[in-house]
Amino acid sequence: MRRAAHIARISALLCGLLACILSLGLMGLATSDRPAGARLVAARARWEARAFENYQLAVRIEALGRVCTQRLEVHGGWVRRMIENTCDGIWIAPLTIDALFELSSEIERIPPSRCVPSAQHCPCHRIFTLRHIEYDEQLGFPGTVIARSEVQFRPAAADFWRHLVQQGELPACRPMPRRFTIQVLSLTALT
Repeated sequence: MRRAAHIARISALLCGLLACILSLGLMGLATSDRPAGARLVAARARWEARAFENYQLAVRIEALGRVCTQRLEVHGGWVRRMIENTCDGIWIAPLTIDALFELSSEIERIPPSRCVPSAQHCPCHRIFTLRHIEYDEQLGFPGTVIARSEVQFRPAAADFWRHLVQQGELPACRPMPRRFTIQVLSLTALT
């Protein structure tokens, strides 16, 4: 009985070590694709130099496993009229270009790795596997905003090893992939 338990713990430790190596490799991939803040600043300057203040905007949003669209009219930075909004069940408020810049900035500031389920007990972490923002060449607005993440083992943390030794098994790090994409479908200047 003791021998079987000892073999099970050694097997779990070896699995944990393998998970550690794989996780560290993926973290390296996640951090190498971070957008540069200088691109955001230059894009924002192009947007501020535009010749119009009022516009009509259409965006496609993929979040929480759903796809929706928004079409709105913006005057002086404020939503004057919502033409279409199929995003009722998603947390996204009406997106203006200023809101897209804010969202892009927030995505750039997210750390490559965060503890889950909490910072107090951290055997797992959510890592960002992709963060990509494309800015319009002429007007500078964020034309595409993409963020992808997933939950993985966190073998660099003491909580991971504590769980493995105390429980004799790997932590229950459910993959929970997240996909978030916003695409500007059209931007039309209004007089």
